[in-house]
Amino acid sequence: MDNVQNKTAIVTGAGSGIGYYITEDLLHKGAKKVAIIDLPIERSYNATMTLQEKFGKDRVIFFPLDLTNLEVYGGTFKQIVKELNGLDILVNNAGMCHDRYIEQTFSINVIALIRGSTLGLDYMGKHKGGKGGTIVNIASRAGIDPFILCPVYSSSKYAVVGFGLCLEKFYDKTGVRILTICPSFTMTAMTLDEHKYLDVIDQDIVNNEKTDSNFHNPQSAVHVAQSVVMAIQKGKNGLIWLIQNNEPPLTVKLSPYIAS
Repeated sequence: MDNVQNKTAIVTGAGSGIGYYITEDLLHKGAKKVAIIDLPIERSYNATMTLQEKFGKDRVIFFPLDLTNLEVYGGTFKQIVKELNGLDILVNNAGMCHDRYIEQTFSINVIALIRGSTLGLDYMGKHKGGKGGTIVNIASRAGIDPFILCPVYSSSKYAVVGFGLCLEKFYDKTGVRILTICPSFTMTAMTLDEHKYLDVIDQDIVNNEKTDSNFHNPQSAVHVAQSVVMAIQKGKNGLIWLIQNNEPPLTVKLSPYIAS
């Protein structure tokens, strides 16, 4: 569908984890230049330096930014597109899982993702004079299969899936593919512990949820990242991809609602 060679990209939350490896794989497969957006912390700077040393300083640029600062985000996005000399791919990867931080969870997982997508459409959309492109939204298996251990996180990812299902309908107008990625449990810094659960979550619920085999055998962030890049290369507009168990990604079709 879309060779990433010589393409420009923005990846949010790419200072570590899945976002870092998506950036690495895009560069490995020939992306011309990738912009990293993440919080201005040491690991983000270190990640950028590592990628610059491996792929060239001119191919990786870092923009320290809190994505929940929407006013600054818009100006920074414009600056990034200018430095990239155009935009072909946007990966909305940044996210958090801490159910006791309800507003923050939705600010980063949903609002910032939607804002990023609308900015991407402004610069890539054919209806705005662009040449088209690809927007990848990282949701979660918890966005298609309720994860009661983290209902706030799960509902935020359902919102991401629903947003993609709506946005992909405008492909004929925008020329921008919308791909939604739903990884299952993955080894990242986004760990779960009792301090992140709502008070209603007791130990019995925790124990029951942790019987899921995916929970005890999380897949690698590298596998998820490579699957994301594969989806960019091969995925048709509107597809939802489930990635789990370190196995090749599968496309998922959600059943339509039928009233009775």
